[in-house]
Amino acid sequence: MKVLLFNGSPRANGCTYTALSEIASVLNVQGIETEILQIGNNPVQDCIGCNGCVNKGKCVFNNDCVNEWMEKSKAADGFVFGTPVYYAHPTGRIL
Repeated sequence: MKVLLFNGSPRANGCTYTALSEIASVLNVQGIETEILQIGNNPVQDCIGCNGCVNKGKCVFNNDCVNEWMEKSKAADGFVFGTPVYYAHPTGRIL
């Protein structure tokens, strides 16, 4: 079994990472493989509705982490999303 943990914080080793690491530790003790993926400050292309993914099976834009993470997601059994809270809502990077 594998669980992917997404860190929506711009700080790679901040509080959100620490919380996700604690969750990963508990899962690892149970024999569950984990991987923390850092969204950070790297740009992510918004979907433009071109439907190119329908024919290609992946996003036509290949300049960010989306296609790599979609491949990892196919093999995952579960997901955990972590985000800091800024001005009473989760960061837009994780939405």
